[in-house]
Amino acid sequence: MENNNLGWIYYNHAAITTTAPHEEPNLQPLSDGSIWNLKSSRGDKPLFARYTTDFDCGENTGFWFIVKDAPFVMEDLSKKYKKNVERALERCEVRRIDAVAEFDDIYDVYDAAVDNYQNVDNKTSKEGMREGVKKDGLEYWGAYDKKTGKMAGWMSCSNNGDWTETISAKYHPDLLSSRPSDAIHYTILNHYLNELGQKYICSGSRSLNHKTNVQDYKIHNWKFRQAFCKLHIVYRKDISILIKLIYPFRNLLKKLDNITAVHQVNSVLKMEEIARGDTSI
Repeated sequence: MENNNLGWIYYNHAAITTTAPHEEPNLQPLSDGSIWNLKSSRGDKPLFARYTTDFDCGENTGFWFIVKDAPFVMEDLSKKYKKNVERALERCEVRRIDAVAEFDDIYDVYDAAVDNYQNVDNKTSKEGMREGVKKDGLEYWGAYDKKTGKMAGWMSCSNNGDWTETISAKYHPDLLSSRPSDAIHYTILNHYLNELGQKYICSGSRSLNHKTNVQDYKIHNWKFRQAFCKLHIVYRKDISILIKLIYPFRNLLKKLDNITAVHQVNSVLKMEEIARGDTSI
């Protein structure tokens, strides 16, 4: 994420807002065109701008944020899952950590977790991640296996005063039996929602680029919910022309989704479908 410009940053070929999901974005940079001057550290400029409005509108718009409202109450969990959480807390100790001081443990967990994934081609180097941790301003939580004392997992969070966003989490594949994910989720929900009295925790928006079970895990087990909103996409002029030309052929392109470049185009066309209201979830 690069180059903040009145509530906007460059991220993965796009300009995205830094405002909270429940806040209205500053659209002035779109009106005056300055949004297209955003740059990444490599000098890349955004191809399009993406923002949302009408947070938690109650209408199935096809786009949503995953949120857990305050307060967090253990009794809301299923009987089976409460037992899982109790086991997790018996096996793991969770605490807020100094990410710089404990970076080696953080990276060891990241390294083991990513190596356990399939088809990963964007693994972050140790030094690259170290530099990111030094300046990301996030709050890190670590889960430590009580038997071995080793870090079994971690989560980073962005504390925004009246709400918090979970940013990233990794769990060591050799220590999953300690249930570090459950231990960390219990701890952060209790801390931010109950101890700090925040409005909600957000765990990102609908994923369009790849399939993930993470949101299902949070909804089913931790009672997160979909907070629907309206998605808006504004393209750079040359990209706008291209989208208009290829949009009618989007169903054909879906059949070629196994090609990486086509998959990336399809992700943008999916956003365009949602923004136009041409599709249901």
